[in-house]
Amino acid sequence: MAKIPKSASASEMLEILKKQWLNTKDIKILASVGYEKAIKIKKEIIKNVEEQGYFLPSGLVPSEEVIKYLNLNIKYLKKVSEWKEV
Repeated sequence: MAKIPKSASASEMLEILKKQWLNTKDIKILASVGYEKAIKIKKEIIKNVEEQGYFLPSGLVPSEEVIKYLNLNIKYLKKVSEWKEV
C-alpha cells in the first residue's frame, strides 16, 4: 500500500515560500506528493523556465515558478495561517 504524504499547514507552506529558490524536498512538501513526483514537477518547471531562456542554479527552481505551477493562493494561505483555534 502506498504511503500518503503528510499535508503541510498554511504556515509551514508560507515558511518554505519565503525562500527565493526551492529544492525537491520543498516541492514535495508544498505539493503533498512523494519524492519521485516532486522530481517530475521540478523537471517540468526547469524545462518551462529554460525554454524562456533563463539558467537556473543546480537543483533549484524559483519559488515564483513553483507557486504558478502548483496554482498556490498566497492570500488564502496567509488568511488561514492567521486563524486561531477557539
